[in-house]
Amino acid sequence: MFEFRVTKYDPANRDCHGVYTQHEWTSVSDVGREFAGVVLTETEYRRVEDAYVTIAIAFLHEAGLQSLTISGLESHAAVSTPFAEGASLGLTDIGAMVRLILQEKFWCRLEGTQAFVHVGYDFYMYIGVPRACPDTAMLAGQLGLFVEPFRSPYQIGVERGSLTSRLL
Repeated sequence: MFEFRVTKYDPANRDCHGVYTQHEWTSVSDVGREFAGVVLTETEYRRVEDAYVTIAIAFLHEAGLQSLTISGLESHAAVSTPFAEGASLGLTDIGAMVRLILQEKFWCRLEGTQAFVHVGYDFYMYIGVPRACPDTAMLAGQLGLFVEPFRSPYQIGVERGSLTSRLL
């Protein structure tokens, strides 16, 4: 499996331990706050959120996958969940769920036998697919996102082989 970390954070700004060293926004709740002299606008937040959704779907599409299943569903807001634990989601619904997770309304893992999409804290997204997806990696760069080989910290109870050392 090819596993990646997809973020808005430039890897050049990580220290020798992989810790990101810049002070940047990390949540939808940061809209209106200032970071490095620039106020995070709703427009900029939506642009980045849209990029994450686009890339999650693009990885799955390029890998030839059409669905994932909801696992570990948690509600973080006082709203009813639009999807149920164990539900199989097609690409459009996967995009909708990724958006809701980024907006901190829900959390879950989106998983299948050959792939996963995990959205973590602070706008970290982890994707696993069965084959390289060079077109999606290129698109991510065009959208201002960074794709790095990385194992998801949200994998549970899955014995996996070694991480692919090549990005694509």
